[in-house]
Amino acid sequence: MQTQATKVNGRVKRSATDWQEIMTQYERSGRSRAAFCRSQSISPSTFDVWYRKLRSEKAPQEFVEVKPVEETSIGGWLVEFELPDGTLARMRG
Repeated sequence: MQTQATKVNGRVKRSATDWQEIMTQYERSGRSRAAFCRSQSISPSTFDVWYRKLRSEKAPQEFVEVKPVEETSIGGWLVEFELPDGTLARMRG
C-alpha cells in the first residue's frame, strides 16, 4: 500500500487521499472487513468511520421525476410529497 501516512504520538495519521486508496484496495481485495484490517494493521473502528465518510461523499444524489396525474387539487394542494427525511413538500397550482 503506497500512502503518505505519518506517525504522530505513536499513531498512524492518514490523509483522506490515503483512505480513499485504502478503500479501493479493500473493495478489490474480496476480503472481509476484519481480515483486510488485520492484514493492513488498521483499526476496524477507524476503518468504519472512514468507510462511511467516503461512501456518503460519493453517494449519487437521486432525483425522482414527479408528474401530475390530473389537474385537480387534493386538499387545497396541487402536489404533495414526503422526502426521505420526513420533510413534507406541498405546492399550489
